[in-house]
This record gives sequence, structure tokens and C-alpha cells, in this order.
Amino acid sequence: MGRRHCRYLRGYTLTDKIAKRVSPALKKLALAAEAGKRRDYRKAVKILGELISESEAPPEAWLLLGRSLHALKDYSRALAVFDDYLKLRPRSSQGYLFAGRTYLTLGLPYKAVPLLRKSLEFNPGDPQVMAVLGMAYLKSKHSQAAVDVFQQAVETAPNDKRIYRAYLNALLVRGVRLCHNEEYDLGAQMLRFVLENGGADGPYLRLELGRAARELGNMDEALEHYSQALKFAPNDRRIRWSRASVFMALGNTAEATKEIDRIRLKEPDVPELPWNSELVDIFMIRSFLDAGEWRRAADASRDWLRSREDNPMVHALCAEAMRNLRNYEAAHNHLLRAIEAEPDELEFYYADMLVSWEGKDFKALKRALRGAKSLGGDENLIKRFTILLESCTSQDDQKILALLQDAVRKLGPEPELMYALGVANLKIGLLPQAMGWFEKTLNLKPDHEEAWLGKIAALEALGQASGQALGQAQEETDPEALEGAYKSYLERWPDNFNIRRERALFLIRICKYAEAALDLEKLLAWEPSNPSLRRVLAYAYRKTGRYRDAAVFLKALLREKPKDIELLVEYSGCLERTGAVHFAVSVLEKAWELFENSPEIALALGILMFRQKEVEKAFDYLREAAALDKKDPRPYEWMAVIARKNGDPGDGKYYDKEAQKRRKQKTGKNA
Repeated sequence: MGRRHCRYLRGYTLTDKIAKRVSPALKKLALAAEAGKRRDYRKAVKILGELISESEAPPEAWLLLGRSLHALKDYSRALAVFDDYLKLRPRSSQGYLFAGRTYLTLGLPYKAVPLLRKSLEFNPGDPQVMAVLGMAYLKSKHSQAAVDVFQQAVETAPNDKRIYRAYLNALLVRGVRLCHNEEYDLGAQMLRFVLENGGADGPYLRLELGRAARELGNMDEALEHYSQALKFAPNDRRIRWSRASVFMALGNTAEATKEIDRIRLKEPDVPELPWNSELVDIFMIRSFLDAGEWRRAADASRDWLRSREDNPMVHALCAEAMRNLRNYEAAHNHLLRAIEAEPDELEFYYADMLVSWEGKDFKALKRALRGAKSLGGDENLIKRFTILLESCTSQDDQKILALLQDAVRKLGPEPELMYALGVANLKIGLLPQAMGWFEKTLNLKPDHEEAWLGKIAALEALGQASGQALGQAQEETDPEALEGAYKSYLERWPDNFNIRRERALFLIRICKYAEAALDLEKLLAWEPSNPSLRRVLAYAYRKTGRYRDAAVFLKALLREKPKDIELLVEYSGCLERTGAVHFAVSVLEKAWELFENSPEIALALGILMFRQKEVEKAFDYLREAAALDKKDPRPYEWMAVIARKNGDPGDGKYYDKEAQKRRKQKTGKNA
């Protein structure tokens, strides 16, 4: 039996013991456990859904349901069910463990950590819980905490190879993090331990060890690590530049030149230069940038600047790395140092314009534009950024609109200008024009996130406008365009919680309940306890015939709000639709004893009794409902239906008249 299967079985303990008991609920729990053992998770979910929605289920039913949903990769619903279980069993280590594991599977380790810490609190010393917590720490970038927890796990279970491998992985990540923080001695110790104790050897580990050894002055060791890295990746020019750099540091110019010649065989654009250590290191940094290794490029640049005199070109290279890491403040500071050293270098001002624009530092952008202009910079480039700056800082919408239109005519189709033009049109209510510019932006730059958001905003505004005026053009009122924009956006940026919620509510409005349910389920991952979200999801389930799924959520909501009569009626309606009529009647009759003055409960009971062919009871409850709310036409409408069904058209007409009177009263009051 596989390890994964064994882990699943641990959630289904005491199956034989349960089966011997007489309680029907526990017998169903045992059946679900057996289905889980056979990996028939769908059957387990069906049985547990029935058990929870249609009876007084034991708390373990929620735990097993959550585990079964997780096994079916229905992670968001699993989290909601685990949340319900933990409200029933707030000291359950297993509940917190499985919920945390599900968050890890979803790629949300920061949400997993507090749950797993709770699990360990209620089950201290469990190496499996420690291992999962260590992984959550590692993935949420808390490498020291990960190392500490894995070390405890290894000490508790020294023969568990899986935990030991995870411990080595944590040491690798922590060692690299320490080196990035310039704590090379401790970082190198950790990395050497990983290498010497069975960690995964490869170019990544060797490059990090090589860099650490070099910073510690151990050039021969650094060269050995880079040479080993080259065996794993012989065509990786980053490694060859690193080797050339070490050869230069060792004073071995001949070997360094040979290494550069090997690079030139693959890349003829490498120039023939009188190579020295500084030039080699600059080309090494550029190789990291070309490969998109922004962190390595930033680290190598900082190492260069720390060990040598300031070099404006290296500051500029470091700024480019920091820009791609979205550390705009650091990028701007490096460019200021470069400009301070070479105030007449126009390229540094151009780079600062881009960094300041992307970082939304409009004061810095203004200074960079002024510097570029004073050096006679490219007029079109300066004009483009000047207009973009004004579009973000001016309050004169009409002036900005005219400026942007003129810029697009003269400078051509440029994504940022067209996007700004879309925003300007949106601000003053020119919605079709805004739509057009956002779409033109996306035609040139399909991954322009702000343009997608602008398109969605314009379509939403068009939809609202079409609801307030007649005669709109079809393309302005077509909901398919908005639905398509939501879909395209979420395919690219699936973790935007707000947009997913907006789309779900939009789909509800246009009666696409199945699609809405999918989005609402995904939102549960962020807010598994949100009662409003659960209520809307239960509504979507009811609209798509998923009455049992709705009943499971509604029952949990009722536990939080037992006096919510509307919830109670919705829940009983779901029970009836799933065939649990007797339980629905029982629930409503108990509620009727508590809320005798509720016309809604009396009405629901009347309808249920009619459907059960208990006509006298149906009339009794419907008369009660009519007496309790003298303006509601529904009790008489149902009495008319029942009368006709029983072959009494005379009474049916009377009840119709009474219902009509009440409808008129209601209409008159609303008018």
C-alpha cells in the first residue's frame, strides 16, 4: 500500500468499531470511511454530504468530507469544510494540519503557517506536523524558522529520509538567503553542509558556493565550485564568465582569456578587449541580466561596488536588476549615484525616467526629464514621458485628453500613451472611446494589466448606462463582452480576489449560476468563514440543482445564526429537494415551536404538507401564515392551488380573490 494511501487512511480510524454501533449516523460515517479506503472519494463525498445535511452528524464527518474534497482537488470547498470542523473541534490537531496542508497545495503558505502552528501546539513533537510546518515556513520565505522546525523534526525522527531531505533543502535556501544578506561565512557553512551530506548537487548550489567562497577570499575553492557547475551545464555562459572572473582575481589572465574565447565561440558579439578583472566582472553581471537572473545580477553588482571604487556603469546595471525586482527606490538611488559620477551621461537619465515612471515617483520623473532635456535628449522620448507625467498629475481632464490625442497622432501608437488616453476618456464618461483605447493598448501589449482593468471598468460603466437609458447600441449592452473581459483577465492574473468576486456577482446577475459557483468556490480559499460568500454560493448551488451542497453550507450558517428564519426556510427547501422530506418537516416543526409568530415557517410547512398529500395540515399552516401576515398573497395562492388540485374550483376562486386583494394592497402601497 502506497504512503499516500496510508496517510489518507489515518483520517478514517476506528472504522470497524464504528460499524458495530447502532447509530445510523455512525453507520454512514463508516460507509464513507470504507469508500475513502477504496479511494472512491466521490462516493465518500456523496455519503458525507447526505450525513451532514440530513442528520445530526458527528463532527468527524466534516473532517472526512474535507479530506475527501482535498483528494478530489476541490481545495476551496475542503477549506470551508475544515473551517466548519474546527468550529466544532477547536483543539483538533488533525483539523489544523489538513487545513494547513490544503493551503500549501493551493500555493498560499502564509495562510498555512498559523494553522500548522496550531496543529503542533495541540500535538507537540509530531515530526510529520513539523515537516509540513517547515515546508510552509520555507515557501513563505521564513527560511530560519524552516531550518529550526526541520531540525527539531530530524531530531525527533532521525531515520525519516523524507524529512532529512526537506531539512537539507531548507538549509540550502537559508544559506543562499544569508549570502544575499552578505553573511557569507554562515551561509557558506550551511551550503557546504548540504553538499557534503547528500543534498542535490547541481549548478545552482555550486554557483552559490562559488560566490560565497569568492567573497570570503577562497579563490581556489570558488574556482572548484564553478568548474563543477560547468560539468552540469557546459553551455551556461554565466558560469564561464564567473570562472573568467576568478581566473582574473587569481592573476591568471591567460586562462581568463581562454575562457572568454570559449564564450565568443557561442556569442560572436563579445568584443576583443584588453581584458582586466573589472571588465570581466561587468560582463559577468551583464550575463546575469541577459539571462533574467535579476537577483544574481543585483548581488554581483553590489559585491563589485563594495570591493572596488564606485563605477557609474555598475550602478546602472544594478539599477536595471533592481527595477526588474520592482525595488524602484533602490534602482533610483543607484541611478542617482551614476548621475552624480557622470552628470553628462544621457542614458542614465533615460533609465531614471523609466524607473521613476514605473515606480510612480512623479517628482523624480520630473527631475529626470529636466536633466535629459538639458543634455539635448531625444525630443520624442522626453515629450512622451512629459505628457504621461502630466496625465497623472494634472486635474484638467479636458486638457489632458487633448494632449494625449495630439501625442498619439504625432508619436504613434505607444501602449502607455494609449492606455493613458483610455483612462482620460473613462474619467469624463466617454465610455466607447475609452473602450477603444484600452483595446488598442491590449492589441500591442496583451499583458498590460491596467489596460485590462480599464476595459473591465469601461464595460461595467457601459452596462450601468444601458440600464438607465433606452436605445443603446448592442455592443454597449452585450454582457458577453464584459464576461469575456473578466475571463481573459483572470486567465492571466487568477489571484485578483476583487475581480473574481466582481465576476461572480456579475454572473449571478446574468443568471449564469454554474459559472458563478466556480468563482465563488475559488473565493472560499481566501475567506472560508465569510457568511455572505457562503450564502451567495448556496444560492448558486440551489439554482443549479446542487441542493445537497447548498444544504451543507446552509446548515453551517444556521449553526452561527440559529434564529435566521430565512436561512431555515432555504435549508428546509434544499432538504425537500434532496428527498429528505421527513427531516425537513421535522426541522420546520421544531422551528415552529420556537417561532410561532413566523408566517414564513407556517408557509413553508403548508407547502411541504401539501406536497406530502397531507391536505388538512397544509390548510392549517397556510391559514396560520395568512393570519400572521395579512398582506402576503402567497398563502391564498397556495390554498387556491390545493383547492383546484382537490377538485374544488369554487373554493379555488375564493382563494384567488383573496390573493388578488392582497396583491392590490401591496401594489398600491408600493405605488
